[in-house]
Amino acid sequence: MSQLENVIDKYRKKGFEVKQKRTLKYGRSMYLVKEKGGLSRLLGAAYGIYLYFVDGDSNPRNITEFLKEYSEFYDRENFDAGDRGIFVCSGKIDDELFRELMKSLVRDNEIASTIRTKSLAEEVVTKKRKKIIEEERVKEKITEREIIRRRVTEESISVRSLINRIRRFEPPRRPLNEKQLEDMLISNLQSFYDIKTQLTYERARIDAQIGKIGIEIKYQPSSSDFDRLYGQIEKYLNYLDSGS
Repeated sequence: MSQLENVIDKYRKKGFEVKQKRTLKYGRSMYLVKEKGGLSRLLGAAYGIYLYFVDGDSNPRNITEFLKEYSEFYDRENFDAGDRGIFVCSGKIDDELFRELMKSLVRDNEIASTIRTKSLAEEVVTKKRKKIIEEERVKEKITEREIIRRRVTEESISVRSLINRIRRFEPPRRPLNEKQLEDMLISNLQSFYDIKTQLTYERARIDAQIGKIGIEIKYQPSSSDFDRLYGQIEKYLNYLDSGS
C-alpha cells in the first residue's frame, strides 16, 4: 500500500469517504466527506477535507498550487471553520516558507485558519549508515569540501534568509507609490546581494531577481492584485526556483 493510500485509509477508518480525486500539475488532490451526527445529519450537513498530497519534499510550486486550489475549493464548496485543507507530503515541509506563501496568497483569515500541514514519517538513517557517510566525507579532498561548503552557503541565501532581510527593511521615507517602494527596497538589497531588475518571462516582467529567487513588489495591493499575482507566480516558477 502506497503512502497516499495509507493516509486515505486512516481517514476512512474515521468515517470519511472519498468523493473526488484529481491529478494536478505538482500534486494530487482528494475531497473527503464525513456526515455529521444528530440533527445535522438529517439536514445533510457533513465535515469536509480537501487533502493535497505531494510525493517528495515541499517546494514553492506545490505549496502555491495547494494554496490556490484550496482557496477556490473553499469558496466553491462553502467550507466553514469545521472543515479542513490539509497539505501532506512524503518528505520534508519547509514550515517557514509555507507560512510566508500562505500569508502572501491567502488573504482571507477564515480560510487560512482551516489550513494544516502534515509531513509523513521519513526513513530512519541507521547509525551504521551515518558512520559510512562520515567516513566518506573525511576521505574527500580539501577542494571538494570547499565546493560543498560554498554550495551550502549559497543555498542558505534563499527564500527564508531573503524574506527575513526584507522584513527588517525600513524605508528611509514613506513611499508614495509602488515605484518608490521598489526603488527603496532594491537599493537596500543591493548592499547584500547581486540583484537584477525588470527581467521578462513569458511577457511578464518581474521586479527583481536574486540568483534563482524572484521578487514581486506590491504597494497597498487590492484583492485583484493578489488574484493577478497567482498567474505571475505560475509563469515565474517555470524559470525560477522560488518567488517572494
